[in-house]
Amino acid sequence: MPTYLHPGVYVEEIPSGSRPIEGVGTSTAAFVGYTTKGPVAEPTLLFKWSDYEEQFGGIRDLGKSATGDPMGFAVYSFFQNGGTAAYIVRAITEGSADTAEGFLVNPGDATRIIRFTAANPGEWGSELRIRFEAKADAPGFYTLRVGVMDGTEFKERERFNDLTVADDGAPDFIESKVNDASTLINVEMQDISQYLLGLSISQDLAAVADFSVLNDLTMTVTVDGTARTVTFGATDFSATSTLADVAGSIQTLVRGAVVANPAVRDFTCAVDGKQLVLTSGTRLTTSSVVVTGPGDATDASKILLLGLANDGTERTGQQSLNALLSGIAGQVSLAGGTNGSEPDKNAYDAIFAAFEKVRDISILSLPGQAWDSTTEQSIIDAAVAHAEKMRSRMVIIDPPEGTELRTEKAVNDLGFKPKTYSVVYYPWAKVANPFYNAERNPGVPSTLLVAPSGFAAGMWAKIDGRRGVWKAPAGVETSLLGVAGLQYPVEDGEQDSLNPLGVNCLRKMPGFGPVIWGSRTLATKADPEWRYVPIRRTAIMIEQSIYNGIQWAVFEPNNHNLWASLRANIGSFMDGLFRAGAFQGEKANDAYFVRCGLGDTMTQGDIDRGQVIVIVGFAPLKPAEFVIVRIQQKVAEQ
Repeated sequence: MPTYLHPGVYVEEIPSGSRPIEGVGTSTAAFVGYTTKGPVAEPTLLFKWSDYEEQFGGIRDLGKSATGDPMGFAVYSFFQNGGTAAYIVRAITEGSADTAEGFLVNPGDATRIIRFTAANPGEWGSELRIRFEAKADAPGFYTLRVGVMDGTEFKERERFNDLTVADDGAPDFIESKVNDASTLINVEMQDISQYLLGLSISQDLAAVADFSVLNDLTMTVTVDGTARTVTFGATDFSATSTLADVAGSIQTLVRGAVVANPAVRDFTCAVDGKQLVLTSGTRLTTSSVVVTGPGDATDASKILLLGLANDGTERTGQQSLNALLSGIAGQVSLAGGTNGSEPDKNAYDAIFAAFEKVRDISILSLPGQAWDSTTEQSIIDAAVAHAEKMRSRMVIIDPPEGTELRTEKAVNDLGFKPKTYSVVYYPWAKVANPFYNAERNPGVPSTLLVAPSGFAAGMWAKIDGRRGVWKAPAGVETSLLGVAGLQYPVEDGEQDSLNPLGVNCLRKMPGFGPVIWGSRTLATKADPEWRYVPIRRTAIMIEQSIYNGIQWAVFEPNNHNLWASLRANIGSFMDGLFRAGAFQGEKANDAYFVRCGLGDTMTQGDIDRGQVIVIVGFAPLKPAEFVIVRIQQKVAEQ
């Protein structure tokens, strides 16, 4: 309550009670799939195709494969067919990709090294070249240029001027200035000693299938001049032992009892791919690991391909550092980037968990995860479960490529789950192969097969913008761009079997080209109330809009003032939708209702529990799926 203490005029603002509810967006998509460039497992919001090309590498060339890059074509089809906003998530198996890197000695401090890494993992980073040059007219300042080689010509992509390398806290220090602005690289200043590694590296040991052959064998590992005998026991290894077991045994035997020499005390033996890497515990220019064997039948180093005598690799600390700095002074070629492997379920689970905090997603697509009854469908099931939990998005599922659906049995054999938050489109589309050239590249297919989900997602977004989410994204106005043909033709006979089961068809209609000819969810039979895609999506839009728009009501006094305000604000929102044509009914009373009050939607017990209950109903528009024209002869009257 205001306090009036002195005589005078007081001006006060009185709230009107009007808190308009804004409709949520319905056309933001999310594409989760395998790419070879871009931030890993991080949702990135893009608004046009060129952004995807720049940040995620565009469409990958898969050579002679009959199917195109699933992720690239899905995103391209989305934007080509009307999509305006999409979250892109690069999914790979955790730890399977490496980031390209390169090194320079700090020209202002020889005890420090500058490490350059690509902005994210992938072979793309190995194409980057860095040129780091001192400014002749400004001692202590440097210019950094990042680019790629086009034949023998350096093509600059980014440039950073007036960098310093001495003072970490300076505003122009290389780390802070480059990392804040670059989209291609990251820079880290490190102590040079961590790269002074005495190493002994084996050859590739993939050919060793049974490590039990090491039992009773011996070798000598000399770490910084201290020789340690490694003798494996008679039963140390079996046919099921792994290279990691061997590495652990070597590390334990070399360290032995605690010794004063830190090179031995902190010695490590690890597995890198199919190789053993033995590392000294010290980081000096003279650090070394040397492996030798007795040279007879008991020589373990021969089996493990360790030591110079067995063509293994051995480097002192200085040699390891030199190997990193082998380029031309002031120039660095990044190397070592790998693309990683196709994502597993753990990768998708982590992404779906992150999506719980991204509330504006309404369409979810999983390029590369086509439904197949012969394999586990845990990833698609996890996506649908995520959609059901969030209640704000739908999953577009791709059917298996190469499976023709002509009968009800063919669909039932696939075993689609009857869920209201999932939708299937069939068949796959044929698109022009952007990598085909009759003269320069004639050995690849001229057309490629692409899953239909990207086209459907784009058309959902397009129809939402033109007509509203309550309009079915199907019919002759959904002419699909970029479709050169369909993998299987669908005629009336086939759709007679597919439509009742919730499989929406892409069809080539005379005069209109390829169009979407169906708008059903997979719950067509199991839950007929949510049979149609526009009804499900309209309900999602209303639910999310009201959820966002009445947060102000939490902790308000639970009395008739609150109830009236909720009825007024929600009613105003619903009336706006009614006037936009979102509901059936000629009058508002026939189209929707909003109820909230004691004795109507709540009891005194509900109020005592701190609950205010609002019931909102609407008469959804259902698509005119079957347009029936009945013709009768007119009999002449006498």
